[in-house]
Parts: sequence; structure tokens; C-alpha cells
Amino acid sequence: MISNILLLILSSAIWGFGFVATRWTFVSFDPYWSTALRFILVGFLSLPFLCYKKSFWRKDNILKKSLISSFFLMGMLLFQTIGLTITTVAKSGFITTLYSLFVPLICMLFVGSRYRSTFWVLILLALFGMALMCNLEIKDLNRGDFLTLLCSISAALHILYVGKIANSIASPVEFNFLQSLFVGVFCTILAFALKGGIHYSSIHDIGYLAIWGMLFLSIISSMFAYTIQIIAQKKIPAHIAGLIFLMESPFAALFGFIVFREKLNTLNLLGAICILSSVILVPYFGREVTATQKKGQR
Repeated sequence: MISNILLLILSSAIWGFGFVATRWTFVSFDPYWSTALRFILVGFLSLPFLCYKKSFWRKDNILKKSLISSFFLMGMLLFQTIGLTITTVAKSGFITTLYSLFVPLICMLFVGSRYRSTFWVLILLALFGMALMCNLEIKDLNRGDFLTLLCSISAALHILYVGKIANSIASPVEFNFLQSLFVGVFCTILAFALKGGIHYSSIHDIGYLAIWGMLFLSIISSMFAYTIQIIAQKKIPAHIAGLIFLMESPFAALFGFIVFREKLNTLNLLGAICILSSVILVPYFGREVTATQKKGQR
């Protein structure tokens, strides 16, 4: 279990640096085209592998599974992007991380899962840490906050769906490449519909930071990190994965400090410690109540 937790932490670290890479892409692209081009590049790089594996002609439902997963992943990205244009960064950052709470709640409501009280303490501790890191002030809730809430629900559904099918996926690489290809196609359609095409002048004037940012988001953050997620979730329950992914925020803050010299105050550091403590303790206090325990408690 520990090795898979470390894999999820590695994914979180990569996605944390992804915030830096995303800001680099915004030098030349708006958020819609940044997301679309990121996944289109993944799809283009993946095509030789997918053709070699004959992924588009197989009958083992990998296309169907990756398509369903892509809708959840796209919903997460889309609702967060649109919501962030309306609400504050602090509220967006906190509301997005509510997926760590929605994952176990959905499992309780629809699957009948039960969790130890210590797990809920870890969740509350991590969310308290997130509030401190985001300098959160709950006031003036608006439509952007609602859209960000939909982003959080989509993220929870993506974690749950990947956890459900992970053990039936023979090739996590192939699955992730297909998932990313579908996201790229759908996001490109939406980018054309909402923002129009990319003008030649903007392509001609792309800066080197935007290029490096796009390459990192495509190859490392999408092709590599999402594949790691699928591999790790073969052994890690979805409710634990959702909590571990909160490490993305402390990593983002750390890389923001290193690259952009963004300042962290005492409360931010305390919040990061709360999240890190929750993740460290989750192997010991975050397990689901076992089937034997459930029967004994009825």
C-alpha cells in the first residue's frame, strides 16, 4: 500500500507543478485553448501507440470505459475553468478539493461503504488545512462557486470510476492515452464554440515558456501522471486516493514560491502541515470498515 501511496503523491506533485506550467501557457493561450491543445498534443503523441495496440478496433470495452472516464475528466477541467472566471482563486481552490469529501459520501450513499471515525477526522483536518492554504473567506457565493462545485463532483466521479475499473484495465497506458484523446477532441470543439479559432499571429508569437508549459502539461502531467493514478488505484481505495490528491495544493504552493516567488504566510504553512499530516496518517487511520466489522456492528 505504501508504494502506491507514494505513486499518488508523485502524481500530486506533478499536478502541483502543473499550476506553474498552466500559467506559462496563459502567456500565449486562453484557458480554453490551453486545455484543448494540451490534450490534443497528448492524442497526437499517443496515436502511433494506439494504432499499434489496435485500440480503435478492439471489442473489450476499453473505448467505452475511456470515453466515460473522459467525460468526468473533461467536466472537472471545464467547470473549474469557467468557474474561475467568475469566483475568486481562494474559493475555487477550496471548493474544488471538496472531492475528497464527496468520494466517501457517494460510496456511503450508493455502495453502502462505511469508514472509521478516524478517517473522517483526517478528512476534516485536510479540509481545514486547505482553507488555511487558500486564505478562505466564505462570503458572496455566486454562480462561479456553483460551477466549481460541479467541478469537484466531476473530480470525485472520475476518482471513483477509475477506482472501479482499474483492476479490469490490462494496459493503464493505453486507457489513459484514449481518455486523453477523447478529452482533447471534446475540449477542442468547446474551444472553437466558445472562443473561436486560434489566429496565426498568436501561433507565430508563442513564447518559449508557453511551449515548455504545454509540453509539461501534455507529456508529464497528462500522459505520465494520469497513468500513474490508474496503476496506483488498482491497490488504493478511492476514498484514500481522494485524500492523498489534496497534496497537490501544498506542492502547487511550494512550486509557486520557488518559481514565482509567491509568498506563503504562517497560516498557509500550517495548512500545508495539516494536509501532509492527514496523508501520512491515512494508511493507519483511513481504512474502510471491513465486511466482518460491518456484520458485527449490525
